[in-house]
Amino acid sequence: MTLARKLVFALVLLAFAVIAGLETVEVRRELDRSALDMQQDHRLLGHALGGSLVRAWEVEGGEQALMLLSQANRFQEQVKLSWLWLDSPEATDLSSEQRAELLAGRDVSFVDERRAPGVLRSFTPVGIGPRQGVIEITEPLTEQRLHVSRTVLGMAVATGVIFLAFLGVAMAMGHQLVGRPVEQLVEFTRRIGQGDLEARVHLRQKDELSTLAEAMNQMASGLAAARAQVAAETAARLATLEHLRHADRLGTVGKLASGVAHELGTPLNVVLGRAKMIASGEAEGDETRECAQIITQQVQHMTGIIRQLLDFARRRTPQRAPEDLAELVAHTLRMLHPMATRRGIHLASEAEGPLRLEVDGGQLQQALTNLVVNGIHAMNRPGTLRVRLGHARALPPVELGGPEAEWVRMDVMDEGEGISPETLPRVFEPFFTTKDVGEGTGLGLSVSYGLIRDHGGWISVSSEPGRGSCFSIFLPPGAGESEEAEA
Repeated sequence: MTLARKLVFALVLLAFAVIAGLETVEVRRELDRSALDMQQDHRLLGHALGGSLVRAWEVEGGEQALMLLSQANRFQEQVKLSWLWLDSPEATDLSSEQRAELLAGRDVSFVDERRAPGVLRSFTPVGIGPRQGVIEITEPLTEQRLHVSRTVLGMAVATGVIFLAFLGVAMAMGHQLVGRPVEQLVEFTRRIGQGDLEARVHLRQKDELSTLAEAMNQMASGLAAARAQVAAETAARLATLEHLRHADRLGTVGKLASGVAHELGTPLNVVLGRAKMIASGEAEGDETRECAQIITQQVQHMTGIIRQLLDFARRRTPQRAPEDLAELVAHTLRMLHPMATRRGIHLASEAEGPLRLEVDGGQLQQALTNLVVNGIHAMNRPGTLRVRLGHARALPPVELGGPEAEWVRMDVMDEGEGISPETLPRVFEPFFTTKDVGEGTGLGLSVSYGLIRDHGGWISVSSEPGRGSCFSIFLPPGAGESEEAEA
């Protein structure tokens, strides 16, 4: 049941109760008034006949006097008159209190319910010499009861008509004043719930509902402004995050530059030597062709190295596509090979086989590069840094949630000095670094963690001082995972 109907029914029931109560009081007043009128008529008739009866008794005797009552009964259809001596046996119907009242000269009137449908009996005391008699007037209550029934029926019909009229008016007013405004407010809240913050509701009435509507309009305006602010802040944060990731990528490019320069030195010397042989005429015939081929191969090799570096440094939007993670690991290690070689570190990869996954190759390569570079810097002596790729069952961290399941796991294991227990919980904090000033920004691990979280995974770390560290990347297998054997 709607609120408007509840209010209408409550008001109608209240009105019905009030009207019924007033009608009941009115009926009782009418009954009392009718009874008093009948008693008054009996009293007047009794006293009028009493005086005539006394005079006739004194002049003509008792028999003639009683004839007056018989003659009076002929002209009365409903009212019956009779004479009764108080000391006669017939007076035993009267109670002692009634007899005492009559002996004291006071009239007595009461309704005798023993005679259906009820009879009004009135007694008027008349003194005849030493004896006390009474004129008894009896009148059936048939007409009175019929009048009361008609009155009650008329009042009931009037009450029903008033009730129906009030119900119709109340329903119309309830729908206009409560039902329709509430429907508008409900529709407004539904539109707000669906995200339409530009919706507004306007009520013509001036009451609490219009005040509520105005408050809800202000709420919608505030929500729209808050959503616009959140969207702007989110866009700004995403832009800042992308700038930080790109800055981290450029920082890594700077670290790779020295290794790339060393890597380009050998092919450049070969190109220079062969070019001098051709220019001096030292190489002739087939040897000249051979030198040209060697120069072409070395230039292509150098172009490939530079292209790798530029591709890594170029800004790109996140874009998922099927990637062979084993090939991505191998490509990353080839790019970092010059840096590792200068430190006497051997890079090795262990993979179960080709493993394809829907990822953003550039972002995943950036995260992996950061972890490998950190591992290289952590190794102060020659050794081996391994990248292992495979599957593992793992329980996601609390912030990610979910049950234990199968994940794609990529481990970066170094043989460095390890991380102290005090430092370990903070390794993924932005701008946190244990390196000397100028050697790191503290963004690498934080950016890597964010990139992996964007892929629905996480990075965990285990380390023991003096025995190296292991950073593990966990990626969800997803529907796009497949393993293919190379031909």
